[in-house]
Amino acid sequence: MLVLAPSRHEKDELKLTRALHRASRSPKKAVWVDCSLLDHLSAEAIDLLLAYAYMLHCQNRRLVLCHVPDTVRHHFLDLDAESQPLVVPSLLDAESYDEAKPSGFFSA
Repeated sequence: MLVLAPSRHEKDELKLTRALHRASRSPKKAVWVDCSLLDHLSAEAIDLLLAYAYMLHCQNRRLVLCHVPDTVRHHFLDLDAESQPLVVPSLLDAESYDEAKPSGFFSA
């Protein structure tokens, strides 16, 4: 699980890239990203999250976004299934999704 924190540095996307890369190398079936500390996401961060959602989908895995700010939620909805991360209201909902998955999947 990654917890995104607000910051005003130009290299934030590089840090996010590194964190997502490391998380994606885990054998877990899902990468959870908690956005509860944010009130917005940059266009670069949104594009990066969408790219990792697609990449993980291609590996039969999932990017799960929790507490997505209302101001950017629309960027993650109404996409094709390959590009769309799972957007859930809370970490508890993410955990419930994990438990409800069909057999053959294992928990993150």
